[in-house]
Amino acid sequence: MAGKKLKVVAARKTAPAPRIEVAPIATRATTDHQLLDTWVAEMGSPATRTNFKRTVTLFLDALPMGLRAAKLEDVREAIETISTGRADSTAKQYALRVKSFIGFAHRLGYLQFNAGAAIKVKVGRRSVAKRSPSEMEIGLLVRAASSKRDRILLQVAYAGGLRVSEIVGLTWADVIERDGDQVQLSVTGKGGHTRDVLLPDVVSRNLMTLRDDADNDAPLFKSRKGGKPLTTRAVNHMIKAAAARAEVNPDISAHWIRHGHASHALDRGATLADVKETLGHANVATTSTYLHSRPDRSSGLKLDAGVWL
Repeated sequence: MAGKKLKVVAARKTAPAPRIEVAPIATRATTDHQLLDTWVAEMGSPATRTNFKRTVTLFLDALPMGLRAAKLEDVREAIETISTGRADSTAKQYALRVKSFIGFAHRLGYLQFNAGAAIKVKVGRRSVAKRSPSEMEIGLLVRAASSKRDRILLQVAYAGGLRVSEIVGLTWADVIERDGDQVQLSVTGKGGHTRDVLLPDVVSRNLMTLRDDADNDAPLFKSRKGGKPLTTRAVNHMIKAAAARAEVNPDISAHWIRHGHASHALDRGATLADVKETLGHANVATTSTYLHSRPDRSSGLKLDAGVWL
């Protein structure tokens, strides 16, 4: 081999492997059932804890690979398994409870992704998703309002998850200013039952700009003719007109907005108990008298703040 030159090839330097940031885990739970115990522990009513734990236990039993190893399809199939043969209302509750539990697990870092947010709740042949607005549609609707009053009315309706009858029944006597630029509403719902709803700070500040020198008995949202309260018909007509300008769902109504509140708040991590409390459903498990009269939690606080801008 004399006389031949050896060709030396320099070894290529390999780039260091990228660092993978792992979110911290904010729970001591190491198993799915331990996490379930942590989840139900924050619920105020013993009946609620029992019902929610029973549902999610059924779900976990239908998920043999465990929550952390489960894929989206596994979660969907497990929900379908525990819902088969149930009444539509029961199947819906099961799915919502499971979605709320999975969202809780994701928020604490126990799960890397929230499979529940991608699963739509179905009742019979109709999907809840088909009757729910998107966050973008709500934002477009608010921006399409023709006046300051109408824009703030839409913000309050969405943030509070209010029925149209509750919106037109509000007076300034029902408004309590709280610390941190937040406003608390005393809302009279079905059957004359009252509940307290805490509004996000941006919506609260916007609402207070409407008051001027109005008396306590004056309506929050008054007609331009004589200062009387808006009628439910007038509110729904206003919403339809704004929807036409925004080019969103033509079947929109105040109830459509209320349903959007529930869907979006759950997807953004509100507990099912908080949503029920805020919306004033008949089967709400109430907390203590102090929390009911001065709430520090509200599902409206979970909504996308970009909607108000």
